[in-house]
Amino acid sequence: MAKMDRSKSLSESETDLLMASTDTLVIKKGLPEEIKHDIRKFSKFVWNPEKEYFLKRSDKDWARILLFYFSFFAGLAAFTAVTFALYLEVYIDKNHPRWQGKETLLLGWPSLGLRPMPDFHTTMIRFEQGRAHSYKPFSDHIQAVLDQYENQAQESEAFIDCTNLAEKDRNKGKACRFQIDSLGKNCTWQRDYGYDDGKPCILLKLTKIFGWEPELYDETDAPPQLAGRFSPEHIGVSCEGENPIDEENMGPLVYFPQEGFPRYYYPYLNQEGYRAPLVMVQFVRPTNGIVINVWCKAWARNIKHHRYDNMGSIHFEMLID
Repeated sequence: MAKMDRSKSLSESETDLLMASTDTLVIKKGLPEEIKHDIRKFSKFVWNPEKEYFLKRSDKDWARILLFYFSFFAGLAAFTAVTFALYLEVYIDKNHPRWQGKETLLLGWPSLGLRPMPDFHTTMIRFEQGRAHSYKPFSDHIQAVLDQYENQAQESEAFIDCTNLAEKDRNKGKACRFQIDSLGKNCTWQRDYGYDDGKPCILLKLTKIFGWEPELYDETDAPPQLAGRFSPEHIGVSCEGENPIDEENMGPLVYFPQEGFPRYYYPYLNQEGYRAPLVMVQFVRPTNGIVINVWCKAWARNIKHHRYDNMGSIHFEMLID
């Protein structure tokens, strides 16, 4: 009896397995036909040999489509080029900016530029006295600026010597030659611009604003910060500590040239080869190991000073280790 039950059970299992195998075989036989049908359908969509259609279009249809899009984009490119050329020719003046004076972001007031500043993310000048690897980035940056002011870079006919020219006789269409010797003998590359001795030099210059002319002070209202260095023909420059403790740690300063920026370099009219005048400032005895906050200013009646946006001035920090 037990043998008969076992045989019956095996027969049922074999029957189930046979039915499953049959269904699988049917499915496997059906799949290739469906796939083949889809492939034939797609192939006919890509290329129909009976009508000679590519992607359901004849060669003439494709030629018309390509011609249309080629003409469209060629016309669009030509229209854009003509519009841009007219904009540059009519709206943009190569020699005169469209917006001037208080219409610009600078509001017609120049600010001071500072060098060295090898890292434009910080205004800190920090180095170790006597260690070349720490101050080389600063001295090299000053040298890179002065390379543009070397005499051989100002020998073309675009430059004139304005030192002894009267204001009425000066051709404002030509750039005045900058005398690099006016920056003194203390701050030179032979002396590493004072950094090796712990007497660092910095360069100051006014930002260029088209058509701006300084309204200079006279002796009756000269700023006290320019005492002993004032000249009615120069834009004065002064540097001071932000706080009394900074003033004490900063020590004495020497300016080259001591009067500041000569008047005859202005106005800037986009003259060929124009070089903005420079002033070199040397810190003679700064205190080591302390951060010194310095605020340098340019002086003229139409130069405003503002601490937070550097209007007419520049702020930086110095630390000598």
